[in-house]
Amino acid sequence: MPDSSSPNESAAQLLKSAAILFSALGAAFLAWLGVQWQKYPELRASQFGFEAPLWPALGGFVLLAVIAVVSLFWTAARRVEAGEDLFARRHRRQSSEWDRPSNGQVSEYSE
Repeated sequence: MPDSSSPNESAAQLLKSAAILFSALGAAFLAWLGVQWQKYPELRASQFGFEAPLWPALGGFVLLAVIAVVSLFWTAARRVEAGEDLFARRHRRQSSEWDRPSNGQVSEYSE
């Protein structure tokens, strides 16, 4: 992997690589589902007394999950490229506050 000029570019590149890898894995799984559908078209899923073909439902679920995860990674990469710190507004205390107790009192160890 080539060196990027800033940590934001390398983080964005890593997120985009994760999106591409996940989409490739999802496409491979969908292709495998297609082969299984051709081999075993009679397989059916039943739930609550209803029956339906297994493969279209499973394929649709996998496709929606892959689209959701890839769009999540890609959106995060665009936000990082724009300079946003994705961890800026976390609910945990900031590292500058680690030497202070959570109740706001000054500890004997803080300077």
